[in-house]
Amino acid sequence: MIKLGLLLTVYVCLSIVALFISSFTINAWIIYGLILLPFYGATLLWGWVFALKNRDKIGQVSYRLWSLVLGLQAALLLTSPGNCFGVKQNSRCYSNFQILFGNVPRTGSSKQPHWYLVEDAFWLFLAAYCVAVIVSLIKTSVVDQHENETESEL
Repeated sequence: MIKLGLLLTVYVCLSIVALFISSFTINAWIIYGLILLPFYGATLLWGWVFALKNRDKIGQVSYRLWSLVLGLQAALLLTSPGNCFGVKQNSRCYSNFQILFGNVPRTGSSKQPHWYLVEDAFWLFLAAYCVAVIVSLIKTSVVDQHENETESEL
């Protein structure tokens, strides 16, 4: 289980780095700092308490659920604010999706129309991502190491 705790720690650290690098804007950093950092802190705390409690057992994760988590994280990265030029003048932020697939520059002003559907989907993907991480952690099962060894001998 200690390996599972270390894997969860690596995942959280890489996720934080990916989110902060992909959306290098004040608005995104405020959202990530106020919502996702405490969420990741609670996730790591729960993960390590669970791992230490069951340190002599083997953890089994659901690969389908974690692939859903990774898919939602990719959607979160694409819909997160990527260009917030003019936000102080009550302008909206362009999403990373529009920067990648539209004609919006990474920095600076743009006269391109906003893709409201993609920009507004950010909050939905953020909530779905957090719920998927929680469900994936709850669905992590524990198998006694001795049971696993006897099954492999059969």
